Amino acid sequence: MNRRNAVCHGPLAVTGSFTPSHKRRKNNTMENPEITPKEELVARTRLLSARHESLPEADHLVLPKIDWSGVDAFRPEPLSLDVPPREWKASRTLPAADVVVMTWTVAEWAALNHVFCDYDREMTMSRAYEKTWRGEWYNYSRNYYQIRQYMEDVYKTYQGGAPSRSDEAWGQFRMVSINGLRVMLLKSAMHLAQDGSELPLTRFVDQVCAEASPRLVLSIGTAGGVRAEDALGCALVTNQAYFHLLKEFANAEFNGTTVHSTWVPNEQFIPEAQERVMQVPGLPVYPLSPQYPADAVILPDAPDSRIKVVTDQPIITTDTFLFGTTDNGLEQYGCIVEMDDAVVGLVCERQGVGFGFVRNVSDPVINGKLPAQLQDAWAGYIYKERGLFTSYNGALAAWALVAGESATSKEA
Repeated sequence: MNRRNAVCHGPLAVTGSFTPSHKRRKNNTMENPEITPKEELVARTRLLSARHESLPEADHLVLPKIDWSGVDAFRPEPLSLDVPPREWKASRTLPAADVVVMTWTVAEWAALNHVFCDYDREMTMSRAYEKTWRGEWYNYSRNYYQIRQYMEDVYKTYQGGAPSRSDEAWGQFRMVSINGLRVMLLKSAMHLAQDGSELPLTRFVDQVCAEASPRLVLSIGTAGGVRAEDALGCALVTNQAYFHLLKEFANAEFNGTTVHSTWVPNEQFIPEAQERVMQVPGLPVYPLSPQYPADAVILPDAPDSRIKVVTDQPIITTDTFLFGTTDNGLEQYGCIVEMDDAVVGLVCERQGVGFGFVRNVSDPVINGKLPAQLQDAWAGYIYKERGLFTSYNGALAAWALVAGESATSKEA
């Protein structure tokens, strides 16, 4: 999911009124029992969301056209269903698929659509958030009515949770073919940290596996870097995920466990994907006051976005907004941190379906010496400006893995 919409995200610069921390401590929940933790969470999320939205865009990068020369036989091709999206009944059963590639946020969804469906033209940041390209996607709501009231209750309780409520659907999908392999692209509206204690994401993944009967499910999307060697835009591939749950699911029986797939990635097409990877530039840091020299800007290192297969380390799945710093030691748990993958793995493991993960570094490791609020602000800001472009690299990595699966099928 989008970790910035989870619990406590923030902007690079503070806008609006702000209460100094030494004054805010007098009003915390420990000294004022009338304010519940949930009320404090809602207020903080709303405030930080408003600040985040006030930030300007940093520049005008675009997702490039993709030239499939050299791998033309593995170019994604659209697969038509018996009816177009506008005539599709969202309550219908999902079509069969050999592979399901699922993603979570609008930026990730746009990048996935660009790589697998709309690669013959550029995509701007503004177009990524338009709804025009989504017209080719099918809504999927089969059995959603069974949780509709529960999601209404979640929405009222969390005041901003339950994103699936707006469409009353589990998500959207689209079918493509790669070298004869049927591939379902799936945008999930369900999330570990936004849908309450019943965790309906498990029902969704279970239903996908039962109806589409895939042999492989790939979960892809943005994540926070925890290893210093992973630059902005790197895409990490693995087949295991570790539950590191600190909030709603801290006492869940699966917390502290690792799900591990028997699926092993075929790396044949990773070099082809790497050739097409976008080198995502970092963001410069400018002085916040004219009292600093005009040339005091801190420039980022040269971009070094790479696809890496790291099956010896798990994804870290959490239920609150976390990111790696030079001090917090998250790297001891895994290779990158996000908020959904281990749930997907847990269900697939029970279903006997292979699974894997591709997570792109949308915010690299942050200096742990910075004030906590500034760390949080920087993580949110760099995601806002670079998440679409880092997701492009993750989608390319997913294409390489699916192409490898198709090659393996032909050999078999």
